[in-house]
Amino acid sequence: MTLLCTSLGVACFFDYRKRKIPNLWVVLILTVGAGRGIYQNGLKGLGVYLLAAVSVLLLLYPLFRIGGLGAGDVKLMSACAGYFAAQRIFYFLFFSMLVSAIFSLIRLCRERDVRDRILYFCSYCAAVARSGKWSLYLPESGERRLSGICMSGPVLCSVLLGIGGVY
Repeated sequence: MTLLCTSLGVACFFDYRKRKIPNLWVVLILTVGAGRGIYQNGLKGLGVYLLAAVSVLLLLYPLFRIGGLGAGDVKLMSACAGYFAAQRIFYFLFFSMLVSAIFSLIRLCRERDVRDRILYFCSYCAAVARSGKWSLYLPESGERRLSGICMSGPVLCSVLLGIGGVY
């Protein structure tokens, strides 16, 4: 887990500085996790790691499709999920999203944008309910890219909470 935390620290550096996590860095996290699985449990460990990573990828893909998460965020969370036992993966995802929501709320309060964002979210949900089809959450690509929260920080916080025994 030390390597995971160190790797996530570097991912945070890239994410907060350039708003993009290099694919090579995610592949490194994935490779170390797969190697860890093999070292601990042989080929079965590799299979378990890949099953966890692919499952989280498929679970989060719809959020990527509507613009709720970036592709790098989905890949990073998938690569990290394999480091946890199966029964702890949902805790990892829950705490990643919870910390992200707290970061988002702090940002919205600082920008005094809470009311407008809640109204936009409600109108988005109503439009999806009326049409029965999902659409991009913030269709203006420039605004969507700049308005999101970098998930590497919340993911690192969630991993640290797991190591610290919160889940």
